[in-house]
Amino acid sequence: MQVLIDIKNLDLFYGEFQALKKVSMSIPEKAITAFIGPSGCGKSTLLRTLNRMNDMIPGTRIEGSIRVGDTDIYGSDVDVETLRKKVGMVFQQPNPFPKSIYDNVAYGPRLHGVTKKHELDEIVEKSLRSAALWDEVKDHLKRSALSISGGQQQRLCIARALAVNPDVLLMDEATSALDPISTLKIEELAQELKDRYTIVMVTHNMHQAARVSNQTVFFLNGEVIEYADTEKLFSNPTDQRTEDYISGRFG
Repeated sequence: MQVLIDIKNLDLFYGEFQALKKVSMSIPEKAITAFIGPSGCGKSTLLRTLNRMNDMIPGTRIEGSIRVGDTDIYGSDVDVETLRKKVGMVFQQPNPFPKSIYDNVAYGPRLHGVTKKHELDEIVEKSLRSAALWDEVKDHLKRSALSISGGQQQRLCIARALAVNPDVLLMDEATSALDPISTLKIEELAQELKDRYTIVMVTHNMHQAARVSNQTVFFLNGEVIEYADTEKLFSNPTDQRTEDYISGRFG
């Protein structure tokens, strides 16, 4: 598999507290990589370094390097807006803008200079189709995005991220606020999207990681304990702490 994201010797500090310790890993393109581990172990922190969301937290300091493709994303010449176009993110709680369904999806393309209506129409339809939402909302595109269900809102947020044609889609506990049926739809969607995008997901749900991911990374206290093909990590982990976590002895 071709590597898309390369992380080397990453340390991250919030003030005096060290949240990540010497994290190194290579994440392949067009696959799903899942981060698992107990609360506070660093998995969401690492996810947010991949599109520099941690920059927004005062006192954050990073050492080491992260490359996405050919770009050192913490290089002095990196434009963060451009980075976030390439590395989209879907959060734990659906967060559609208080605008119409159409305007939610068109927001990013407009921001990046697309103004022609027929182009925006195409992008909106394509993105909603990619997020498996088009058939449910195509007759209601002018409706407020806040009027649709939570599961639909989360798929709308995925469509919004896809509308700017990213390389990477980050999913931070993207199904934890959803009911089982909506969760299943998002999992099926992730499986379809991995043919076109590199997906990195944080999940508390080990069954979900086992069901949908190609690789799984187990974190503990800010360190990577084990990183392996998902099937191997769950069936035959090499570290006792991984075994203890996935068998429910802690976490």
